[in-house]
Amino acid sequence: MDFRFRLLVIFIVGGIAGAVWTFPSWRGYFQDTRVTEAFPGLALDLQDEFLALPPDEREALFELREEDPTMALEMARVAVAPTETAPEAEQEMGAMETATVLSSGEFIEIDPLHWGEGTATVYQLPDQGRVLRFQDYASARGGDVHVYLSRDPEPRTAVEVGVDFLDLGRLKGNIGNQNYNLPATLDLSGYRSVVVFCRQFNAVITTASLR
Repeated sequence: MDFRFRLLVIFIVGGIAGAVWTFPSWRGYFQDTRVTEAFPGLALDLQDEFLALPPDEREALFELREEDPTMALEMARVAVAPTETAPEAEQEMGAMETATVLSSGEFIEIDPLHWGEGTATVYQLPDQGRVLRFQDYASARGGDVHVYLSRDPEPRTAVEVGVDFLDLGRLKGNIGNQNYNLPATLDLSGYRSVVVFCRQFNAVITTASLR
């Protein structure tokens, strides 16, 4: 019995010593692996901005790179570009505080690369003018981004936006409140959504259904 006990102690001590000695090679099995991989082709001075993007956005760009490396690289460059803030003069409600709401909708997320938040509201002003206002707005960046009115209630692709949309001009900023004047003779009844559209990649960034 005494011999068996000594043998057991030797075995345990030997096992512990072996585990300590080989720890670097097997410790990964008990730890989470986190990868912070630079984006191929992106300039070195932009890599920190890329790594600061949300993980799901980085992952989506890597997945896109497997299908279309050129487009993925261009979208990565756009994603890390400086934020564009809407004009400070448009941050306050101003005349909209006494205006009548004609329709309104919330911007949505389409996927990690195409998203928006905030509210799009069409106002009838006291002087009978009409304005489309983005309130508490923020969205993904894009290249040559314009604001459209579309006849589709919730377009997610360029095809769904159609060809008979109304272009209200360039997006004033991907962050911040902003206003877009509507033509006095425009029949709004046929337009069912606001679309923030990236003309560089022919893609919908976000959309808000008007109700």
